[in-house]
Amino acid sequence: MAAIDTLDQLKQFEEQYIPFPTFVAAKDAIESSLSLFRETGLAKHMLVLGEAGTGKSSLCRWLAERHPKRVLPERNIVEALFVATPPAATVIGIADAILTALDDPWHERGSVTAKTARIVTLCRECRVEIMLLDEAQHLHDRGDTRTHYMVGDWLKHLIDAIGIPTVMLGLPRLERLLEINDQLRRRFSRRLRLGLGQSDTDSVETECLQLFLSLVSLVSVPVSSRPYDSKEMGMRLYFASDGRVAYIKKLLASALQQALDQNLDVVDAEVFEKAFTEELWWEGIGKLNPFNPKFEFRRLDRGGEPFQQAEEGRPRKAR
Repeated sequence: MAAIDTLDQLKQFEEQYIPFPTFVAAKDAIESSLSLFRETGLAKHMLVLGEAGTGKSSLCRWLAERHPKRVLPERNIVEALFVATPPAATVIGIADAILTALDDPWHERGSVTAKTARIVTLCRECRVEIMLLDEAQHLHDRGDTRTHYMVGDWLKHLIDAIGIPTVMLGLPRLERLLEINDQLRRRFSRRLRLGLGQSDTDSVETECLQLFLSLVSLVSVPVSSRPYDSKEMGMRLYFASDGRVAYIKKLLASALQQALDQNLDVVDAEVFEKAFTEELWWEGIGKLNPFNPKFEFRRLDRGGEPFQQAEEGRPRKAR
């Protein structure tokens, strides 16, 4: 296959959004919050939590495409304000990031008080209706309890002043910031969690397989679970991705590229075994590769493994 055709297919695949249940639930909840604000002026805030690779940034991109910035001669109209929270964010750092997202040419100038006042003014002038803070766990990653309280207190006063719905998206440790500041915790009492493994009826392995099959329908090369049956393939996909949507997509994208480059007739477990080693974990060979017949069927979350936990995570549902 010509290189240009291969690149086009891979690009189209990478640009696809994956409407798995919790992604759809979070999207609908944010859209509902925006509609409520437009109809009543009530500002309802929420947290969207998830491990890396569960779709938080994809959700922001989807919403940004649905609510694009409009550049008019007299002003910019920013219905949905998307802010990338800087690492180890200070109050002045997050204020600067918000002003940057509002296209303030003097975002680096002024004290915290001055920056905060400009944020409030620009949100009104640009008719901002909802603010989304991506990677919001960075608000917790700097300083001690006193610093966290000050950051939370400033954020509380800001969202009260701008009076619009605010969504914070981040890793589960973001909840610790709210544990420190009771008033901020009350404002973000609604919490949604992205990722697989939250169904009351299906196991996480079944969800992985269902997601995988929906992705397979988007590619041009036949995909087979051989030599495994579909149930076992679902289990292997779970261990290969840790139940995270982005990793299932990475695996399939890498396998698709192999198939297109090598003119393979079908993508099977052997192709996925190679894709796992090349794309997700270079040490994932033999019994440490979920698609290898000798795999031990355990989570790859020990020291040095791809899904090693930096902190205690939420308990997973038993299968």
